[in-house]
Amino acid sequence: MATSRSTEPAAPIIVKHPGCPQWGLGYLVEERDEKRFYDFEDGHNHSIAKAFWSKLEPVQLGDDEANALEARIRGLRDRPAAAAKKQRARVVAPPVTSFDEQVASFESQFEGGFGGPHFIAEERGAAGADAQSGAKKKSKAYKQGAIETARALLGKGELEALLAAGNLADFMERIHKVHKAATGLLHPLGDLIPFNKMPAEHHRAYAEAVVDLLHGTGDHAARFDRLAGVLAEAKVATWPLATILSALMYPEEHVFVKPSFFEKQAAVLGFNLAYDRAPSAEGYARMQSLARDLERRLRERGLAPRDLMDVYAFLWRTISPPKPSAKS
Repeated sequence: MATSRSTEPAAPIIVKHPGCPQWGLGYLVEERDEKRFYDFEDGHNHSIAKAFWSKLEPVQLGDDEANALEARIRGLRDRPAAAAKKQRARVVAPPVTSFDEQVASFESQFEGGFGGPHFIAEERGAAGADAQSGAKKKSKAYKQGAIETARALLGKGELEALLAAGNLADFMERIHKVHKAATGLLHPLGDLIPFNKMPAEHHRAYAEAVVDLLHGTGDHAARFDRLAGVLAEAKVATWPLATILSALMYPEEHVFVKPSFFEKQAAVLGFNLAYDRAPSAEGYARMQSLARDLERRLRERGLAPRDLMDVYAFLWRTISPPKPSAKS
């Protein structure tokens, strides 16, 4: 999903905005749709459109200073969830397209729909294919390979054996391999780099929560909230990290979530998505319901997604209208 181009200079990780000194320093968390998103010291996430990137001033800090800044900003970001959790009215943007336009866009992009060769080549990938080889670097067609990787590495017996032996290093290595296989789903700056920096003291709690979420028998909401709580304690609570493993292991039932896409889709379908920024079982249930509603509508139009991973692919491929071609 990353929108950076090889002709563009690399995005500075730490910046300041001379026109808004009250923001303090900002730490890059994501780049997409020709925007860069920074968490600033004022406790807010600010999106900077491409036309204004040149106004940001890069700031060079030593490793210790940069780590301290990142921790401070993440603490500010997560503080509302740990405090009174007072509800703020969410401003819902107007729809950027219509469902009819989404379907038309999908059919124009992928002749033959979800089962057609173009969708398989560009999005799904073939069964048995290596998720890390045999495709163009920027292709998103790793989803089937990522599903197979997750199912091969995150089986109940193997994970429980690693936990029982206290072999957290191998447990986390399996998670890293699954994350790596999920090319195009997890963002390097917003998800992978912070997760890979998770302090070792959180590994056991994370591992136990993963086993419970994927293979437990209790209420799913409680198991989801347990994982979300561990991620929050480790300061890596993002919706993609909270949903990626279940979505890969059980794509027929669970959906991968990037909230910005789901917000736009909810506006298109008139769906009340009200959710908190921090992942929660309550919010996830609404995301899942939206995905099911979208799946039903697609089937009514004669399209046949094989699972919710296909539904997610439809969503992200069509939710924003294509940019008009530049004219000379």
